[in-house]
Amino acid sequence: MNIINKLVIGTVFLSMTFVALYSAPTMVLACNSQYYLGCYNDSVYWFDECNLKVEFVEQCYSDEVCSNGQCVLVDIDCYDNEECGTDGIVGNPFCQGNAVYKNYKTYTCNNAGTTSSYCTNATTAQLQNTCTTNQTCTGGSCTNVNINCYTNSECGTNGFVGDPFCQGNSVYRNYKTYTCNNPGTSSSSCTNSTVAQLQSTCLANQTCTNGSCTSNCTANYEQRCVGTSLYWFNSCGVQGSYIGTCGNNCTPNYQQRCVGTSMYWFDSCGVQGSYIGTCGNNCTPNYQQRCVGTSMYWFDSCGVQGSYIGTCGQTNSTLTVTKTVKNLTTNTSFVNSVYANPSDVLMFMITLQNNGNQDSQNVVVRDSLPSNLIYSNQLVIARSNNASNSYSGDIMSSLNLNTILAGQTVTVTYQVQVAGAANFVYGTTTLNNLVNTTSSNTSYIPTASASVIVTRSGVAGASTVATGLTNNFWVDSFLLPLLLTLIGLWMWRAGMFIRIEKWLDSRRKNRRGYKAEKELSNRIAKISGVQNNKESEESIWQ
Repeated sequence: MNIINKLVIGTVFLSMTFVALYSAPTMVLACNSQYYLGCYNDSVYWFDECNLKVEFVEQCYSDEVCSNGQCVLVDIDCYDNEECGTDGIVGNPFCQGNAVYKNYKTYTCNNAGTTSSYCTNATTAQLQNTCTTNQTCTGGSCTNVNINCYTNSECGTNGFVGDPFCQGNSVYRNYKTYTCNNPGTSSSSCTNSTVAQLQSTCLANQTCTNGSCTSNCTANYEQRCVGTSLYWFNSCGVQGSYIGTCGNNCTPNYQQRCVGTSMYWFDSCGVQGSYIGTCGNNCTPNYQQRCVGTSMYWFDSCGVQGSYIGTCGQTNSTLTVTKTVKNLTTNTSFVNSVYANPSDVLMFMITLQNNGNQDSQNVVVRDSLPSNLIYSNQLVIARSNNASNSYSGDIMSSLNLNTILAGQTVTVTYQVQVAGAANFVYGTTTLNNLVNTTSSNTSYIPTASASVIVTRSGVAGASTVATGLTNNFWVDSFLLPLLLTLIGLWMWRAGMFIRIEKWLDSRRKNRRGYKAEKELSNRIAKISGVQNNKESEESIWQ
């Protein structure tokens, strides 16, 4: 049988088979209903023998679950938060910072009333109490602490301590200051510092000894007549006790004194005698106080009468003033003249001393700051002898110190700042500061001054830049350039530049001729060398 026949037979057989299958009647399997109880979506159903759901039986409750065709109770952890536990504080109190805290525990039922319910809890620290400033938290409670001080006055009373003492030719006394550090807190503490304060500066005729100024004047040094009365005078020229009426027992030519510009002999009673000559210029001003009639005047060391002081026989107020300055930035001492840089902070000190035996009343101090010294206040006024420290006004306009007692010293300090560098030229600038003082019962105005020498340095790293000016007249003067210009014009008009140009052209032609000859020589030498090489080669081949 050939292949074609076999294919035909196979095709016919398959066609008959398909016809038989589609034309045969459908065969249905028989499944018993309510064959078994089963579960579906937490409900009970009847299933047939073919595992098909055929009839609903029951729905399981929320606390049940369907298992093996029946509803079975399950264990639910919680229905609400209370079933998990009771919220509240647990454990002992503890400290955080300066406050008392306790742990608070909170219970939570998650997915309440379901099979997936479960309990959790959380603990947080809750503030119970904050300790006050005089308490500290220790072991979970606020404990009162010992506060040493609330104010400076609780630590002590500021004031002078100990006896006066000498520094140089001035009287000082220690001043103690009390300070409450961190007042009103548990870390408060008291400290104190002691600083020597100037009480008085001894005069030129005094020496500081054992904390006081002692006069160097010899009492009952000489006898002088004042009018018709004879008095003792000390070696400083201060009138002393009455002796009697001026008599004839005076030593002649006892002393030389000037009256105006003329010098005379005076006897031991102070009576003017014979003319000596003209007074010189080497006299010390304000050397002695003397009475002329009923008025007292200053006299220099040559005996020349000076300024009026007061009435003889009465007490007088003698007020002196000195001024010093200190550089706080560089921490110098108080001096009459100080060096400073721009923007430095300075402190001025004015010292007023009543050297008389009468109180100075209505004392007014005025300071005149020069430009580029800026007042920074910090005004401090101190009086010796623990006297009442009353004042009013301002040092820049009018500072009224009221009364300065006889023998008392008052110091006035304040701060200033030097202006910035832009306000000064390079180099040094001297700023003079003047203070003047008046008193209602003092017949003259004492003044004092202090100076500040401000140095402005050049910019670091800068070099000297020529400005075109030197100390050479010919270099600096405009005459030299003018002279050179005139000479040039004269040479041009005289035709010198044409001659120079012709000379330069001649030089250029000679130079070109020299170069041409040199180049020609080089080429001839080169050609001769090539010719010699050819002749050598021809001789070799021959």
